Amino acid sequence: MVGPGASSAPFPAATALSTERLENQHYPSSHIHHRPSASQALEEAAKPLSYVPGEPSVNLEPAEVYAFLIREFHTPVLDELYTRLWCVARKSGRSIYPLNRQRVKGRDIVLTEDPKLHLIWRHDRIYVKPIPVCLLNHDFWTIYLPPSAETTSSCKNAWQAGANDLTPEFDRSVAVGFLRSYAYLIQHRLDFILAREHHLIPIDIDWIRWSIFIAHFRNIEDDQVAVRYRYGQLRLTRLNWAVRIFQPRSAMTRFFYGIPHWATGLYLKQVIGPLIFAYASLSVVLSSMQVALTVPADALWFEKLGASGLQAMRRAFWIFSIITLLFSGAVWLLLLVPLSGIGWQLSWGFRNRGKGPIHRVVEP
Repeated sequence: MVGPGASSAPFPAATALSTERLENQHYPSSHIHHRPSASQALEEAAKPLSYVPGEPSVNLEPAEVYAFLIREFHTPVLDELYTRLWCVARKSGRSIYPLNRQRVKGRDIVLTEDPKLHLIWRHDRIYVKPIPVCLLNHDFWTIYLPPSAETTSSCKNAWQAGANDLTPEFDRSVAVGFLRSYAYLIQHRLDFILAREHHLIPIDIDWIRWSIFIAHFRNIEDDQVAVRYRYGQLRLTRLNWAVRIFQPRSAMTRFFYGIPHWATGLYLKQVIGPLIFAYASLSVVLSSMQVALTVPADALWFEKLGASGLQAMRRAFWIFSIITLLFSGAVWLLLLVPLSGIGWQLSWGFRNRGKGPIHRVVEP
């Protein structure tokens, strides 16, 4: 088995799941290892790709490739929260359930191209990023993701260096950690079938080839991957609280790691239950206070309190009632904010109805 630091790629060329050759404009040809097989002559005759495998819009210029990799795998919020993630998750890159167990737990597998949502879950779904084809190509690893003598254990420094240099840099350990996550997501044939059904892996890969390929990532340790992948799957609701408490600078909002809903009605539906429970509880408490104040003192156990004690108790009940009313009013004001936003949107749409250019499709 080949480790990530033992050769130019973390897997042998013979096990690569993407066998396209790449045009080599920036590195000596001696650094590229091709898959030795009976079809090598046909591969040599085939025209090499001039773009990133699976991404025809990205050429093979190093700056373009590294910018593409950063877009695909950049997780700045989790990198910034790394030293505090132990508060919300178990620190182990192996803490990832296989796909079949995700389905047993009632979670839908939701595809996403957002790297920060990879392996993030909530009660009924888990977000998974499909494998980019380029990470299955041996030439791509050899040319653009070679082992570096100065490879850092944290990808955070790499992101910061990429932001300062003209040519962005990419930490190889991020890609290694991403593929290692799939070693835990797809462990059985049923996981492989689910992955193909959800288009997480290329459709032309079979179970045997996949098993041989992914075995090279299964025994990689946490200190060989980027800091994000030293944790496994993460719960979205707990990450939201981590963002609210620790306020990472790279977060897009101060309250959510990821926006859980995109409609105001869903937020209202989520909070209406707790509000009804709080309203019912306060109603019971206030009713009990009213009954206690109307019943004569000699019929209760308040004989020892005296007139001054009963007066103090009535004053406390009155203050609590006023506070409850003020709190209820504040809650209704907060509910009016999203409702007023909906009303403003409807009025804006009504005022601007019929405006704007009309684009007509002209048939050739």
